[in-house]
Amino acid sequence: MTYRIVQEWMPAVILLTLVAGFSNGCAPVVHDHEHVTESSLVPTDHGTVTLDGLYEFEEPTGWKLIRDLGDGETVFMFFKLEEGEHPSQTSIFYNNKVYGTSRDLETRVRQFNTYFLAGRGIKMNIISSEPGVVDGREALVVHLQGDNPYRNEKAKAVAYFYKTGQFIVSLACTQWRTMDADFDPGPFQTFENFTKSFKYVKAPFYEEIEQRIKKLEGQAVSTK
Repeated sequence: MTYRIVQEWMPAVILLTLVAGFSNGCAPVVHDHEHVTESSLVPTDHGTVTLDGLYEFEEPTGWKLIRDLGDGETVFMFFKLEEGEHPSQTSIFYNNKVYGTSRDLETRVRQFNTYFLAGRGIKMNIISSEPGVVDGREALVVHLQGDNPYRNEKAKAVAYFYKTGQFIVSLACTQWRTMDADFDPGPFQTFENFTKSFKYVKAPFYEEIEQRIKKLEGQAVSTK
């Protein structure tokens, strides 16, 4: 019965998930149903999909793709509503504007965490971190967890922070549960598979700009 009620209130739950997933604690707005669609995913001949001709990855089966969130940070998100009491849900998202200013990954993570889920009244604690890789780029993998007993909710997150050029971006997974519910490792394994398969079809914008600058600099040197 609880699950059926949650399904009926899907639009409201999606908005809550958007609040849950992003670093600034504010809820992006899904403007219309065109932004909630899998039609933008193009299958490849080797078991992955591409998105906008820019990203390639293993599609999370059974998850809903949400795009154009209007927050200026999140390029896309995969969302999964799960059985259990509200707010049982998990989201996977790609953020190209990570909160903070430092170009050092460890410092940036600390800056990011001062604001992450603050809008939900949750102080996320960094449990551990270790080196990782995203599409051949060195990454810092951070595990976070926190709760808000007053709202009867808790959150767990895993995030990969890495650089495209000198610009820091992230791939992250956030899961929500009630205080007395267990976290489900399954969606996090889906996220790990997604991250391992994730790659850029062509150079990200900032890497492309840096490559052009270096090319121009090289041409200038050769003409001297």
